[in-house]
Amino acid sequence: MRTLILPLTVFAALPLLTSVAHAQNGPSAYVVPEGIVKGGQYIDRFLPMKPNAPLRSDVWGVDAVKPRDVATGVEDAKYSYWCTSVVKAPDGKYHNFVVRWLESSPKGHFEWPNSNVVHAVSDNITGPYKVIQEIGKGHNVTAYQAKDGTWILYVINGCYRGSSLEGSWTRGKLEFDTRGRKGVDMTNCTFAQRSDGSYLMVNRTGEVWISKDGNKEPYRRVSNHTAYPPVRGARFEDPVVWKDDVQYNLIVNDWFGRAAYYLRSRDGQHWDWDQGLAYGPGIFRHEDGKIEDWHKIERPRVFQDERGRATHMLFAVIDAAKEVDKPNDNHSSKSIVVGVVSPRTIVVHKQGDRFQVALGGDKDFDPVKTVDPASLRFGAPSKVDFGRTGAPLSVSMRGTWLVAEFSAADCGFQPSDTTAKLLAHDRKGGFVFGYSALPDEPAEYPLLSVDGVVKAAAIKGGTRELTVQVENFGLAKSAATKISFQIRPNGHAPATLTAPLAPLEPYVSADLRFVVPAEVAPVGATPQVEIAIEGEPAENALKVSLPKLP
Repeated sequence: MRTLILPLTVFAALPLLTSVAHAQNGPSAYVVPEGIVKGGQYIDRFLPMKPNAPLRSDVWGVDAVKPRDVATGVEDAKYSYWCTSVVKAPDGKYHNFVVRWLESSPKGHFEWPNSNVVHAVSDNITGPYKVIQEIGKGHNVTAYQAKDGTWILYVINGCYRGSSLEGSWTRGKLEFDTRGRKGVDMTNCTFAQRSDGSYLMVNRTGEVWISKDGNKEPYRRVSNHTAYPPVRGARFEDPVVWKDDVQYNLIVNDWFGRAAYYLRSRDGQHWDWDQGLAYGPGIFRHEDGKIEDWHKIERPRVFQDERGRATHMLFAVIDAAKEVDKPNDNHSSKSIVVGVVSPRTIVVHKQGDRFQVALGGDKDFDPVKTVDPASLRFGAPSKVDFGRTGAPLSVSMRGTWLVAEFSAADCGFQPSDTTAKLLAHDRKGGFVFGYSALPDEPAEYPLLSVDGVVKAAAIKGGTRELTVQVENFGLAKSAATKISFQIRPNGHAPATLTAPLAPLEPYVSADLRFVVPAEVAPVGATPQVEIAIEGEPAENALKVSLPKLP
């Protein structure tokens, strides 16, 4: 019997483990490479904080977080706040779903497993927010609207569903289908809507899942390994994924090293790690230069504009180590909102050995008046971020567009690159940037994934038939390809077989049958199998152990 649909309650014991682990931290082993230019790291995008009220020092917290604006985000003396997710309603109001517990709780910060989800509202993205509703128990809340219009409040071990942002809210569960892979940590899930209304999800350990509607249809795991960067000693949690009009974006936090990292992907499956830090100490800077130096910066979320671009980031912050935060003391936590520099529109054309790049204007941005044209740099993001691309051959103005030409030889593109980056200085000491798909890249991609449940028929005529299902979870038709199937029986040399896979439309699957000698898959054996899709990196192969064969 196939028992793959896993309710969130499978992972109910995990919060206790993570709370113990979070009582310690240490330095990150990652060292930011030399030579990254301004605008090359995500951390460079954070903007000075504009106050919603006068800064105050007569509030809780260590001196490093004072004076501060208590009207930014959600904060008060009675409650400790954590985990925050903001959406904008059609009437222009901002709805902040955040969790809290009494600051006087006997367990201090470690009362968080008993936190309550509350609903706060503001006329301004940064606050002040007024709590208007208590929804129910939950932690790590994330709000999104499913394909059918239902509002989902994801929390550890479940979710709340509502027909509108005002509720009422009904407690329920999202379903997760591992598709034959080992169980993983589902306590920090993050969601991005795709162009057809379906959802891509990343869980705490960095695997990718797809749901056709983000609600009633299960999230089905499609990746075989984590998307996270290979940072030695990192203990990752708190991913946040979002999709804009160019690509998927992913930030993940190393809670032990107190560092975070930024990745990008065109298809949601193959991720490029942009070197440098995504966020860290110093990002909460006021216009006068004063910095709120919060000890822990966690639970990142993004607020997106109508094109999906991040305009603000939201965090949970605490002024001291979590184990230091006791009941009725001077320590606590809050949610906080800070603006970020958003990517600008660029349109790229290839003409012979040159790229023509047009930088477009926006309602708050005139590239002709804003950008220093001599500073324009364009090419592979990994090269642009380090200043390793050439200056423009020419720059011209065409209406509200700033158009530059670059030699293709100076752009540093490799065959694996799918995305280009433009970076420039503005005339006030800041920077302007934008991404674009390369000219030959499709708008959507296929995403083939092998099911880890291999069906085994009984031995007949000295052979056994093994059936593997492959499904296209992408949004474009896949090309014809091949699937290799390697079985490693105990005491026998590995046997490798291949089978052709015809093109598949989105959400269509195909069964492939592999016939192996009976001695390779004898009765009672539990052989290892490795299944690979032609053209994929070797590390993307699916490796599973078959259940005891009949």
